[in-house]
Amino acid sequence: LDQNFCRIPSGGSCAQQVTMVPMVGLAYFPLLLWLPLLAVQCLGVIYLGSSGQGAVRSISGLLVDTALNGLLKIVWVVMLVLCLDCLRGAFKPSNPAADGVQSAQMFEAYAAKEGALVLALNLACMMAIQSLHVITGKCIKLELDRDIMKRQAEQQGQFSKQLMASEEKKAKNAVPPETKMEEKADEKEAEGELRKRD
Repeated sequence: LDQNFCRIPSGGSCAQQVTMVPMVGLAYFPLLLWLPLLAVQCLGVIYLGSSGQGAVRSISGLLVDTALNGLLKIVWVVMLVLCLDCLRGAFKPSNPAADGVQSAQMFEAYAAKEGALVLALNLACMMAIQSLHVITGKCIKLELDRDIMKRQAEQQGQFSKQLMASEEKKAKNAVPPETKMEEKADEKEAEGELRKRD
């Protein structure tokens, strides 16, 4: 490496002064994917019905339910390691030195803080997308189960009404009708007995 490439005025070698600051710029590009997807998922959960949530879930399913998920888990671990390294650089104590070195150390500390925040935002977005994908899937399944149970209960109620109506008809048909002639005969016999007693 050329000494001018480091651009940090100090007496140390260039290899010691190169930090992970250039890697921070790469952490912004995944946010262009994570933040809009996370926003669409949140809006879908709040404002869209189950069909809209299913459409959003199919988009997030490309990242969560496919083999790409394994690669994204590796990327997540790499971002975690980079975030921890940036945190180490942000909390590294600065040595009192000349003005040029102090400003360079201050720049490195601010760049490390920026990197830690950007990488932490990436980590949180990746976990939130995964979680919302799983939760919306469970909600859609619960709504489907509820609708099926509601339909089954309505069908069971209609069947019960039909069964009770048919049982009432059978109960009416099972009792034999009373004959009126026997009543008249009984009344005449009773009247005849009363007349005989008089």
